[in-house]
Amino acid sequence: MKNSSVSEEEIDLTLSLGYGSEWTMKNSTLWEEEIDLTLSIGYGSGRRTSIPLAIDPSQTNSNLNPDIASSSINNNNPSLVSSSNDNSNPPNAAIKIEEYVSPGAPSRRPSRRASSNRRRGEEKTIPPPFPWATNEQATIHSEQYLLENNICTITGKVHCKKCEQEFQLSLDLEEKAADLREFIHRRKGGMHDRAPSAWMKPVFPKCLICGRENSTRPVLAKDKKEINWLFLLLGQMLGCCTLDDLKHFCKHNNRHRTGAKDRLLYLTYMTLAKQLQPEWFDS
Repeated sequence: MKNSSVSEEEIDLTLSLGYGSEWTMKNSTLWEEEIDLTLSIGYGSGRRTSIPLAIDPSQTNSNLNPDIASSSINNNNPSLVSSSNDNSNPPNAAIKIEEYVSPGAPSRRPSRRASSNRRRGEEKTIPPPFPWATNEQATIHSEQYLLENNICTITGKVHCKKCEQEFQLSLDLEEKAADLREFIHRRKGGMHDRAPSAWMKPVFPKCLICGRENSTRPVLAKDKKEINWLFLLLGQMLGCCTLDDLKHFCKHNNRHRTGAKDRLLYLTYMTLAKQLQPEWFDS
């Protein structure tokens, strides 16, 4: 670069561009038919490198103003960034940058939440696993609906730990629903949104085969869609459910499903009780 010295700690880059009938700038002459662009880069102690660049005038804009664009960069890494703007745009117009996407680049993956919502919508309705269950997961019919449709007995499979026998146990709908309502009315004030010990460690029915007290356990379905929720509610045996079973129930009833088992068990009992007799909570 003419009359300019570059120390080892800085870089001075000067880019000059002109276009017109005849115009001279620092040892460079530009004509209408040709543009001669000279770029000088210096780095280190007194070294200078000149790179002549030839530009085809047919590829330039005809309304380019003969302005001089200069840029100085002080950096340890000698790099040059140059840009040309068309005067057809206003002086303060923002530069539009288009992102290039390779044809072989993979498309953007959908979010997990969107996939989960679609999956939930597809599986929202199922064939009712029991006459007292609805076509939505973890949802039961009301007592009024069941009585109107002559469903007065709720059955479920149980297993005796003493005699190792499995059999169907029948529960009277109205009798067990009244017992549940009385228990909730008597104990709700001291629950503090947590299941009491009577729900966490329930007393099980007597075996009808060997007669052993507190020996029968409900048989839980491996598929969570087929859990007999009403039978477990009326027998007050929901405490036999695992934490994953309770989370499954809370998920499909829009309940908060994080926390200790006693909290999720309380939510499951109260939600099922409201499904069975909505008037308990409306009064």
